[in-house]
Amino acid sequence: MFMSTRLFRFILLSAGLFLLSSCISFHDIDVKDINLDNVTMQGSKIVLDFSAMVHNPNRTIVIQSAEGDFSRAQQHFAAVQLLQPITIAAKSEQRCSGQMQLSLKNLFAALQMGADSSSWDLSSLLFTGDVQVKSGLIKKKYKYKEIPVTQLLNSL
Repeated sequence: MFMSTRLFRFILLSAGLFLLSSCISFHDIDVKDINLDNVTMQGSKIVLDFSAMVHNPNRTIVIQSAEGDFSRAQQHFAAVQLLQPITIAAKSEQRCSGQMQLSLKNLFAALQMGADSSSWDLSSLLFTGDVQVKSGLIKKKYKYKEIPVTQLLNSL
């Protein structure tokens, strides 16, 4: 009897936390001034160091993981993965930086973008994949399909 009461309480508490976490929403984050700071080749992989000015009206947010595909003009050209979590401080406007790794899938499409990373038009890049975000004890996984990279950053 004692174990069943304890199990019932645990299930009830878990269900309540699940419902509460699904109802909580984040305010939109404003991302401006996206820069590619450094691009390095490591075999068939490219490591991109990037930074952006971020206005976060929420609690501290951690982008724990992001992985998916980049495409441009209907051609998937690279798989992308965030290499380390990005922490965005609560109620602040600050420059945040991160690193992602691209694994080239279509060399021709990548070459069409050009060798000079400063000339890349980030609004023409589309992202399909998953992004996992954590704020406090709440974790959310967002799924995206062919969303412009600049819009992706603002949708978190």
